[in-house]
Amino acid sequence: MKPIELDYRKDPELFNETAKSWADAICQDNQKKNGDCGVKSTQIRNFYEKVLELNRKVENREKDFEDILPFVKMLNSKVEYALHRKGDGGTLVNKSFADMMKRCISQVDSPEKLRNFKLFFEAVLGFYKGK
Repeated sequence: MKPIELDYRKDPELFNETAKSWADAICQDNQKKNGDCGVKSTQIRNFYEKVLELNRKVENREKDFEDILPFVKMLNSKVEYALHRKGDGGTLVNKSFADMMKRCISQVDSPEKLRNFKLFFEAVLGFYKGK
């Protein structure tokens, strides 16, 4: 997996090759089950929707970034819960997905990085759906 740097100026492949390598890792971490590979699409969508919502609040100036940041960091606990919660013969998310989320969440310290996190996640989701 390529390292994640939520700065497309430093990693021009952030939304392309980097995202694809993470989608591949998430898919390969587990075998396909019930038509999904690695992590159920619904689980990924749930996390993506939360990132979208937080980013939208900042972009629409509903909340200051400083008021949103704790809720971005709270995603770590939700990821950890999903990583250890058993369901349908496995956990809700796999280790690769949890690693990706934790690496991204730890880098979010500005509205720009939250936006890049959202765009990176969107790219991973696109590549993941193509699996």
